[in-house]
Amino acid sequence: MIAFIEPFLASKSLANNSQQSYRYDLRQFCQQVGQRINPETLALYQQSLSGLTVAAKKRKLSTVNQFLYYLYQQRVLADYFKMDDRIEASFSLKPQLTRLDTSAFYAETAFLKGQLIALLILELGLTPSEIAGLRLADFDLGLQVLRLQSHRGIRVMTLSRTLLPFLERAAEAQQLYLFDHDAKPFSRQWFFNQLRDFLESIGCAELSAQSLREQFILNEKAAGKSIIEVAQLLGLKSPITLEKYYKM
Repeated sequence: MIAFIEPFLASKSLANNSQQSYRYDLRQFCQQVGQRINPETLALYQQSLSGLTVAAKKRKLSTVNQFLYYLYQQRVLADYFKMDDRIEASFSLKPQLTRLDTSAFYAETAFLKGQLIALLILELGLTPSEIAGLRLADFDLGLQVLRLQSHRGIRVMTLSRTLLPFLERAAEAQQLYLFDHDAKPFSRQWFFNQLRDFLESIGCAELSAQSLREQFILNEKAAGKSIIEVAQLLGLKSPITLEKYYKM
């Protein structure tokens, strides 16, 4: 089925960002169902989306349903299949924060800068402003640490093995800043734009820098870090703003 993805995309008038999203979602779908498309495999695929947000589920189901219709039109499939993409969002007075499946953040992408920005927030809890000020000299990739200096002092942060390859690729450039614009940092808006484009490309347009930072907090809490330890990692004066995450 993977062989039909590119002809399908060519049959549609899609912006580059949307095309990247469609391609990613369809490859993921084909890898999961293989050559067997039937009610059982589609039900298993739909079940695999249970950990995603409502917006992400609807996007993926819509993309796959369009692909299934295309395969039927091309007589690749003898029967027309369509998954129910009517998803009821659950509402509550207090939004429930849950840990997300972030495997898509590490997959191959054309949006390398946006991907690295997202991973720095997700894995280190950095803000776009902090990322803008990062210099290559702040990183010791051999020791796998980042030394982040601010008016509150120096924070030493451990770089995970999963993050390291992305930083090594970025560090190959001979420049001052990690994200360098003629030896000057880019504007905050540039960082938000890069992040937005990457998130849209993996079907997570509803996420933001703030929600990725919340994922960092939830992941650190799940790893057993205390509220004080997480506050220190984030460079906060007080852990008060983190209390809502620890009362969940």
